[in-house]
Amino acid sequence: MGRVILCMGKIANIPFLLKKPGIHVYTAEELCYCIREHTFLMDEELVCRELADWLGEDCGLPELAETLYTLLKKKASTASFLTAILEYVGFYPGEEIHRLSRFLSGERGNTELEKRKNIGDYLAGNGKYELAMEQYRRLLADVSGDDGFSAVVLHNMGFVCGRLFLFERAAELFYQAWQLSGETESLVQFLAAKRLLLDEKAYVDFIAGQQETYYEASMELEKRVELAAGVWNESSGAKLLEDVRWGLRENPEDAGHIWEDVAEQQKEACRNMIRET
Repeated sequence: MGRVILCMGKIANIPFLLKKPGIHVYTAEELCYCIREHTFLMDEELVCRELADWLGEDCGLPELAETLYTLLKKKASTASFLTAILEYVGFYPGEEIHRLSRFLSGERGNTELEKRKNIGDYLAGNGKYELAMEQYRRLLADVSGDDGFSAVVLHNMGFVCGRLFLFERAAELFYQAWQLSGETESLVQFLAAKRLLLDEKAYVDFIAGQQETYYEASMELEKRVELAAGVWNESSGAKLLEDVRWGLRENPEDAGHIWEDVAEQQKEACRNMIRET
């Protein structure tokens, strides 16, 4: 059984319309869910008395409404207003609310292009890779001539392609970003994509062919690979894999049962993760 969440207030008879995403919500929890799932669409339009009234009267949360009225008098930011709702309802853990609040706060004072990049970054950070790539593509088309900004967008597109295991495309994007900006991080990520794309001999030959250009970045990458390997070797996943290997060596005829046990362990781990979220 998953973790029980006690709902705040009541279900409203009349829903509140979130205009930007075009969604009607009936409870404070639904509102919080939409704030999280559509954070990049949350703006100053939501900082209004109508929302405070709806939460207080329709959802039966007068204390929250009073808090929001006070914030409205102080001309609070979008981040402060929505964070107050998230914290009061408690639908998400504190660290998630803090992350959302930081994203909302980052929108203040940004240019339109920076806001659009933040939307792409938010989508990428939440695993919505196709939407993020579409956002970045549109943005890239509008920033021609600004090499620094274009390099940042290209780098982030490379990150998304890496997450999608499109290493060849990721390498191309990181390389373009490095050519525009000269940033070492883009070069390191370019080599990382190449390392994943090529076999060991081909990668070594590739580095050797451009040693003067790639040497320092390749050394930095190897340090990171070594560090990641150390973290992996201490992880529960590494231990599980070693147990499987040991079991297969000792009892190869039981391979089917061993893999069934592994699958069940992973299912239970997934259930535990869901209970804790």
